[in-house]
Amino acid sequence: MRLPDLSHATRIARVEVRRSVRTVRSTGSKTLAFGIVLLFWVALPTVGGGYLAFRLGRSLPTIPFEFPLLDLVRGGTAVGWVGVAALAAARSAGGKSELDSPAGILTTVPARDAALGLLLAEYARMAMVTAIPAFTIGTALAVGSGAVTPLVAIPATAGILLAVALSIGFPVGVGVKWVTLRSPWLARHKTALLVVAFGLYFLAVTSQAFNDVVAFLQRALRGTPLAWFGDAALLGLPGVEAVPLHALGAVALAAVLLPAFAAVGIRSATTLWYADRAQAEEDDESETQARADSAEGAAPGGMTGGGAPGSTADSTPTPPKSGGAGASLGERALSAFGGALSRPTRTVTLAAWRRAKRAPIRLLYVAYPLFFLYAPLRSAFESGVPTTLPAMVALYGAWAVGAMVLNPLGDEGAVLPATLLSGVSGRQFVVGHVLSAALVGVPVVTATVALAGVLSPLDPVRWVTLTLVSALLVVVGAMLAVGIGVLFPRFGTVEVFRSREITMPSKGAFAAYSIALLGGAVGAVVGLVPPIAGFVAALVGLSQVAVTVLGAGLGVLVGVVGPVVAFRYATRAFEEFTVD
Repeated sequence: MRLPDLSHATRIARVEVRRSVRTVRSTGSKTLAFGIVLLFWVALPTVGGGYLAFRLGRSLPTIPFEFPLLDLVRGGTAVGWVGVAALAAARSAGGKSELDSPAGILTTVPARDAALGLLLAEYARMAMVTAIPAFTIGTALAVGSGAVTPLVAIPATAGILLAVALSIGFPVGVGVKWVTLRSPWLARHKTALLVVAFGLYFLAVTSQAFNDVVAFLQRALRGTPLAWFGDAALLGLPGVEAVPLHALGAVALAAVLLPAFAAVGIRSATTLWYADRAQAEEDDESETQARADSAEGAAPGGMTGGGAPGSTADSTPTPPKSGGAGASLGERALSAFGGALSRPTRTVTLAAWRRAKRAPIRLLYVAYPLFFLYAPLRSAFESGVPTTLPAMVALYGAWAVGAMVLNPLGDEGAVLPATLLSGVSGRQFVVGHVLSAALVGVPVVTATVALAGVLSPLDPVRWVTLTLVSALLVVVGAMLAVGIGVLFPRFGTVEVFRSREITMPSKGAFAAYSIALLGGAVGAVVGLVPPIAGFVAALVGLSQVAVTVLGAGLGVLVGVVGPVVAFRYATRAFEEFTVD
C-alpha cells in the first residue's frame, strides 16, 4: 500500500476539527452539553489531579503510608490504555470513521489520505481534552518534587499512550461498523442493540461489576508491556523506582504498534467506504410507513382522508387485523378491548408503536434522568434497596412513559397533513397516543416498582399501594404529556449521532412536562406525609396546615384537573390545527 499524502491528511483533519467546533457552537444546548463534558473531563481532572500531584511531589522521596505508587500507576496506565482504545472503537463505530461528504472527498484525494485525515482529526479531538490535565499534572508534580522530568515525561507519555490506543481502537470500531453495515439484520436492529448495550453498561456501572472488572484488569495487566507506560510517566521522580528499560520498551512498543495499527485502520476505513452495504434504508422506509399508518386507514371506512382532498381511489390500506393468527403482538393486545376502541384509535396506537420499534433512537432522551438514579441504585447494590427507591422508580417511570408521547404532532412528520385530513377525530388521536404509552408503561412500571418494593424495607401495604399509584401516575403522565406536547410542538429534526437526525420534543415541552409532573408529585407527598409538611412549613415560614393544603391542592391540580384539561386541549387543538 502506498503511503498517504500527509499534506492532504492534515488538511482534512483540520477541516474535520473545525466542523466539530462549529457543530458544538451551532446551538445553545450543544454548547451546554459540551461544557458539562469539559467540566468532568477537563476541569475536574485538571484541578483535582493537579492538587494531588503537587501534594504527592511534596511528599517525595518518602511515599506516605507505604503507598504502592508505581504499581498503581502501572496498572492505571494499562487500564487507561485499554479504556481509551475501547472509547476510540466506540466513537469510530458510531460514525467518526465516516466521511461527511464521501462523494466529494473520495473523488478529490485518495481514500488512504482521507482515512489518515479522519484518524488525525480524532487524535486532535481527544488530545484537546487530555492536553490541559496532562500538562497541569506534570507541572504540579515537577514543582512539588523539584524534578524536571515530569514536565516532559507525563505529557509525552499521555500523548503517546493516546496515539497508540487510538490507532488500535479505530480499526476495531471500523470492523464493528463494517459487520453492522454488511448484515441486514444488524443494520435494522443496531439502534436497539445499542440501547441494550447502554442498559448493560449502566447496570455494570451502578453495580460492583464495573469496579470488579477494573480491579481485575489492573492486577492482570500490571506485569505486561502495557504497564511500561507507567514507568515512562514516573521516570526521574525521587523515591520512585521506575525502570528506565521499561520506559524505553514503552517507546519501542509504541514505535511498532502505532504505524502498524494506523495502517490497519487506514486500510479498514477504505474497505468500509467501498463495501456494498445492506439495505439499512429499510428502517427509514418503515418509519415513513409507520407515520403513514396514522393517516392511512385512520378514517372510518378505510379511505385515506375519508374522501378529503388529495385522496385517491387506490389509497385504501390494509385494515388492522383483529387478533388472528397473522396479527402482530400489538394488534393482539388491542384486540382485547374488542369494540371499545374505534379503528382510527387502534391505528394511531399501532403507528406510535411501530415508530418506536423501527426507530427506537427517537426515545433516547428518556434515558437521561437515569443518571440521577445512579446514587440510589449504587446504594441498592452495595447495602440493599433504600426505602426511597420504589418511589423514585415510580416517578421516573411515569415521566419516561409520558415523555415517549411528548411530541405527538411532530412525530407525524411529513404525513401530518394527511393525518389531519384523514377523518380521525381529535379524541381518537389523543386516546391512541395515551394508549400507546399506557399499555406498555403500566405493566413495566408497576412490575419494576413492585420488585423494588419487595426488595426494600417497606411493609407490604405501602409498596402495594405505591405500585397501584404508579399505574395511575403513568396514565396521568401520558395525558399531561400529550397535552403539553400539542401546546409546544416541534417539527424540526435534531442530530443525535453523526448524520442521524430525529424529531425530538421541544425544550418548552420538556420543561413544562417535567415541572408539572415533579411539582404534582412533590405536592402530593407534602399533602399526605405530615412530617414532610412540617419540614417544609418550617422552611418557608408558613403553618403546617397551610403547607398541607397547598401541597394537596397542587397534587389534585396536576393529578386530577391537569389531565382532563390537557386531554380536552389536545383534542381541540388537533381538530383546529392548520399546516402553514
